Amino acid sequence: MAVYILNQTFLYMRKLNLIAIVGLVFIGTSAFAQEAAFGLKGGLNLSEIKIDDPEASYNSKTGYHAGIFVRSKFNKVAIQPELLLYTQRGDFSGPGYSGNEDFTYLTIPLMVKFYPVMGLNFQVGPQFGFLLDGERTTNALGTTIKRDIKDQYESNDFAVSAGAGYDFPFGLSLDARYNIGVKDINNAANGDEAKSRVFLISIGWNFLN
Repeated sequence: MAVYILNQTFLYMRKLNLIAIVGLVFIGTSAFAQEAAFGLKGGLNLSEIKIDDPEASYNSKTGYHAGIFVRSKFNKVAIQPELLLYTQRGDFSGPGYSGNEDFTYLTIPLMVKFYPVMGLNFQVGPQFGFLLDGERTTNALGTTIKRDIKDQYESNDFAVSAGAGYDFPFGLSLDARYNIGVKDINNAANGDEAKSRVFLISIGWNFLN
């Protein structure tokens, strides 16, 4: 019990440290930025977990994301940290069974945006994720079983995110991204390698416009 409490405390401290770093990055860069932005964003996810399991098939499923962003722009380059809550879902099936898995993550993307013309931008950056909840529903032989699977997956994830978007001059922004998980998040003993894949479509609003 004591070890569990220490692990949870360490995880929460790491989350707070990352959030604090994001805040310091924004404060430090916005002082020299030509344009600063702060706003809300949200949208839909199409996500799946790529698992090396020859006996089962896995399919994408729609979820959602929502959170805040800050942006410091310098001429044609901007730094945009974000804090997002999003769901990651997927269906699976195999011989005599089927089901779905649902996860909730707190993520911190740190995006660098390049503006070749007007509000059009291309963006790339790392994303840090923290698993908040995980549940699996399995249907087999006419029986439905639900169970918590949070402990079967790593408490944190790391992905590379890339995409494109458009920031309108009146405050609206549109983004499309693809996140490629580079870390094996399967924490089960003798488990198959599992990596996340998420496609996001977002709409946002800048309150500082």
